[in-house]
Amino acid sequence: MNPPTPPSRTPHYGDNETYGWTVRDCAVGLIETLSSWCRRPLEFKGAANGRVWHFQGDFTDRAQLLFTSDKGNGRIELEVDPSNWVKAEVFVVDDLVFRCWIEDPYEEKEFYPDGSDGKANSEGDAPGRISKRGRWLQIRCADFPGAPDQGNGYWDLEDTYD
Repeated sequence: MNPPTPPSRTPHYGDNETYGWTVRDCAVGLIETLSSWCRRPLEFKGAANGRVWHFQGDFTDRAQLLFTSDKGNGRIELEVDPSNWVKAEVFVVDDLVFRCWIEDPYEEKEFYPDGSDGKANSEGDAPGRISKRGRWLQIRCADFPGAPDQGNGYWDLEDTYD
């Protein structure tokens, strides 16, 4: 995988625009939000089936989530980049298999591939999205080479709460 390259624009954070929080504080808050969704193990299903849980990092500029799944076991490393984007890297065992850059512009969390322009498509959707409460995640495969297409142009997960 190439060296980490955040999107070319500044990330958007709703709390920065609404409350005037610094962009860095908003990025740290995003990591806390993402981590908080799996303080207790969270079961997921979809393109992979498994469980994810928070492992380390509280109110800092980094966190680590662990997961087990039918596609392999690993970890997700979240870190605030100097650009103030949140870098997320997914490792299966110790192999880096996916990297994206996350922001929190409003309710849904949005993410973009390495080196992108950070722009949404013509429908206004980012290449990757996480629901406002962390109930689902969706990746548009055309924007993330190597993401396994489920036959509809997307790779997605959802929690098992029905």
